[in-house]
Amino acid sequence: MSIYLVRHGETDGNRNRIVQTPETPLSAHGHLQAQELADAYQNHQISRILCSDHTRTQQTAKPVQQLLGCELVLTELLQERNLGALRGTPWKQIDFDFLAADYHPENGESQPQFGQRVELAWQQIIQQANEIEQSLMVITHGLVLRYILQHILQIDEASLERSGIENTCVTQIDKQDFSNIKLLCDIAHLRQEVVKGTAI
Repeated sequence: MSIYLVRHGETDGNRNRIVQTPETPLSAHGHLQAQELADAYQNHQISRILCSDHTRTQQTAKPVQQLLGCELVLTELLQERNLGALRGTPWKQIDFDFLAADYHPENGESQPQFGQRVELAWQQIIQQANEIEQSLMVITHGLVLRYILQHILQIDEASLERSGIENTCVTQIDKQDFSNIKLLCDIAHLRQEVVKGTAI
């Protein structure tokens, strides 16, 4: 059995490069991506979805949950990094590197605080996966996935850059052996887009 790590579908904020709020919904294209994800994984033995409680992740989870009839568990630990006062701001209006390691956004999370939260999220993922006999799907956000892949699963930067962390990309890892990564940032389920995902 596996753990499937999934990024949410596309939003207008993704497409227009805007720092997003928790309430940002999927775009029309994002809803299509979520349905394509569900169609591709409807016959997989997934009995639970662990999901960020942001709107865009819940909307991504909904078609999967409906087709598989599986349990949905929401958690704050899988939320995207809180960039505080920058939320809602177009990237082009920000004249500094707001993802720099030493930047602490006003009313938001520093990089160390974010990392500590994602480490707790990973422990929750392991706990949830161990509670069920079948596979677990985890639906979260780009920065969360990057942290898990790079800092916890120790995927090298070059592999991540080749694959990209695209909307609804899927990384599949063995529940019993986290070094056994069967898919890395795979988007083969997206019928309308160029496949950048890599199987390793």
